[in-house]
Amino acid sequence: MESHWQGEASPHYPKIRTREKTMSRILTSIAAGLLLSGSLALAQDTDKPQKTLTIGDKAPSIKDVSWIKGKPVEAFKEGETYLVECWATWCGPCIRAFPHLSKLQKQYKGKLRILGVGVWERGDDPMPMVKEFVAKQGDKMDYTVGLEMNDSIAKNWMGPAGQNGIPCGYLVGKEGRIEWIGHPGTIDPVLESYFAGTWDREAFAVDFKKEQEEERVMRTLTPVLRQASQSGNYTKAFEAIDAAAAKHPDMTVLMETKFQMMLMSDDHAKDAYSLGDSVLMNNWDNAQMLNSVSWSVLTNPNIKHRDLNFAMKAAERANQLTENKDASILDTLARAYFDKGMVDKAIATQERAIQHAPEGQKDEMKETLEKYLEGQPKVG
Repeated sequence: MESHWQGEASPHYPKIRTREKTMSRILTSIAAGLLLSGSLALAQDTDKPQKTLTIGDKAPSIKDVSWIKGKPVEAFKEGETYLVECWATWCGPCIRAFPHLSKLQKQYKGKLRILGVGVWERGDDPMPMVKEFVAKQGDKMDYTVGLEMNDSIAKNWMGPAGQNGIPCGYLVGKEGRIEWIGHPGTIDPVLESYFAGTWDREAFAVDFKKEQEEERVMRTLTPVLRQASQSGNYTKAFEAIDAAAAKHPDMTVLMETKFQMMLMSDDHAKDAYSLGDSVLMNNWDNAQMLNSVSWSVLTNPNIKHRDLNFAMKAAERANQLTENKDASILDTLARAYFDKGMVDKAIATQERAIQHAPEGQKDEMKETLEKYLEGQPKVG
């Protein structure tokens, strides 16, 4: 998963979202013509799950995990809270999350057990390699660690929940039910709310189910979008998107997807921003969507024409909506300023992003700030 997150926190329900949820994550992999390690891993066994897993459901079994480090867990105990975190040795964002998870384990000692479970590992017998990898991490992985057996977590957790990217965390509450699913780097306010007794599981469930439906629709489009990207012929892709939009008129992500595909097409790139302006206006009060559009325009390497003024306009509006306090949006705006040559504004904005960033996000944002201070464009 891309480690840029967006959140609008409230005492009862901190709204945490990844920057490139749904469309951008899928579209980026399609544009590259491959599946991105650590960003998107569409496993064959999880493309069409036979059941669903969502917020409020009983947590699936964890018995088919071979534990490598820490006290083994055979089942979830009533009255105890767990964070099941899916990771892999080949996943860069997962590795960067280890220190943050270790810090959380210490912070919530006696209240929370963090279980790092390896998934989607390659080879017939990955256990020796995973054991060696975990041993080398030392205190960076200072929590319970294991490896799924027979794709048990992929089949029973990731697929049914519609989760295609790692790292991915599942908060299992004291009743043994799923309280939250998301990027572990964004879980800090969720844990604070949960242990304070103010967490609103039902409110989070409403938004999560909407996201699951968007993921489902986008997965049905993925084959035709990938074929279009590989062939350079986008006609069928645009037809498929328009048909999906007719069935799901409230799914604004579909027109954003079409806009992004047009930007990657030699024949449609010049006309793309006419649709892009419509996307912005239709989402003028949607900070998350504006942020996603801006970030994609700034960073998608396959875009034929990059309109920095367009990207900056979207990011500035998103920042206005979130009152200059959202770390992810500030990070996007800083990138827009930097690419426009407004280095001083980029540095000041990135510094503010770091101030407001969750603990698990600060290090990467600091690395970005260093690049701005050096006056060197960030690769991405």
